[in-house]
Amino acid sequence: MILPSPNEIAGLPTKEQEMLAKLLEVWEDKLTRNKLQEDYYNAKNRLKDMGIAIPPALQKFEMVVGWPAKAVDSLAVRARFDGFITTDENSFMDDVLEYNHFKILYQQAETSELTHSCSFLTVTAEDRGEEHPRIIMSAYTATDAAALWDRRHKRIKCGMAVVDGIRDPKTDDFEPTWVNLYTDDAVWEIKKTDTGWTSKRNRHSMGRPTMEPLVYRPSLSRPFGKSRINRAVISITDEAVRTTLRSAVAAEFHTSPQKYLLGAEDTLFEDNSTWEAYIGNIFAISKDEDGDVPQFGQLPQGSMQPHIDYMRSLAARFSGETSIPLSELGIVSDNPSSAEAIYAAKESLVIEAESVNETNGEALKVIGRMAIAFFLDKPLEELTPEEADIVPHFRNPAMPSIVSQADAMVKVVTPPGASWIAETDVYLEQMGFDEATRRRMLKEKRLIQGREMAAAILSSRSTEASDGAAVER
Repeated sequence: MILPSPNEIAGLPTKEQEMLAKLLEVWEDKLTRNKLQEDYYNAKNRLKDMGIAIPPALQKFEMVVGWPAKAVDSLAVRARFDGFITTDENSFMDDVLEYNHFKILYQQAETSELTHSCSFLTVTAEDRGEEHPRIIMSAYTATDAAALWDRRHKRIKCGMAVVDGIRDPKTDDFEPTWVNLYTDDAVWEIKKTDTGWTSKRNRHSMGRPTMEPLVYRPSLSRPFGKSRINRAVISITDEAVRTTLRSAVAAEFHTSPQKYLLGAEDTLFEDNSTWEAYIGNIFAISKDEDGDVPQFGQLPQGSMQPHIDYMRSLAARFSGETSIPLSELGIVSDNPSSAEAIYAAKESLVIEAESVNETNGEALKVIGRMAIAFFLDKPLEELTPEEADIVPHFRNPAMPSIVSQADAMVKVVTPPGASWIAETDVYLEQMGFDEATRRRMLKEKRLIQGREMAAAILSSRSTEASDGAAVER
């Protein structure tokens, strides 16, 4: 992928050219590492052979270990965004999220975040000539975007993202045709035309770039965080791939044990290599010149246990590095684990998910407020406390069973507990019902209440009519 040189873009001011040049430098500097992490996530990493135990004929044999993807996906599946909690004034945010399929978009951005250490969310407004603009939320990976960090304001100073391009189906090369540059007061649309690269300035009043990073484990020295597919994960995965291939080779030889032939002439091996003799099954030989018959034998079969034990050791190291239980890495214990042991094995991963939700929650809060400001056509700093009141909500990372969750909630609302909680939507949510089921239940509840109210009114009128008739008599 080749991005445009800043000085080749028509209409782009010098200041913005300097910003874009620095962003391109950051993007190019991190691109090799980001692609490497992406290859490990997609299990496309190559075998790193030591040249000792694996025969040359099998070095090109494709062997896959999916642990890096497990390191990302096991955490991402527990850190699930469930929507924004807003005031009645911001009820339009539900429509904004639905239009942008934001729950799915967030899952994709979170996966990229854990793979590359960060991903980026952006907010723009599409003017359709109506009272309110259409809000566009987008997400970009670290291979398609870059940003500079403002340490003083604790936010992005400026950022860029590849919005669109053309991919060659034969070579899989990607040619960008649209790049956005995000600054404090504008979003610059940089597009490729038949005559070259052009730029268009779209002003905004946010007072900051409309771009926010999702960052995994940020620190003062690394504000854009670090990847789940770190050097330790890569090293262990390389060892696991070699061990898997060695195990496959050993399994082949396990089915065809090594043989030996004593007292045979060297001419028997002139037409066959040592490797072919090693894997052969039958030798046709005759007596030597002295009339002696060569002695044939077979060496004991090799054991697969050392390979299994080493793979288990690698899995234990990987588990310690990523907080993933051994059972999810394919290591099965002979003794079934108790419920307490299963929970203890997942506790570290649950804590990791809570940390991800806390960090990403701050980013989502900023994204939500910028969407509100765009919708209301107001500067971000001029939002009222009610308008700026938006909180992201995440599902419970522990993912308790419906039975245990329901039992806990029943105890909460049982007197002398807070029985009024049973009348709220939160109670149904904590009971384990999904959003669609909750909406159906509340709709049915309103219908039942409406029938009961109508029946009560009819009964009251019937009673009044009966009392009136009795008075007349």
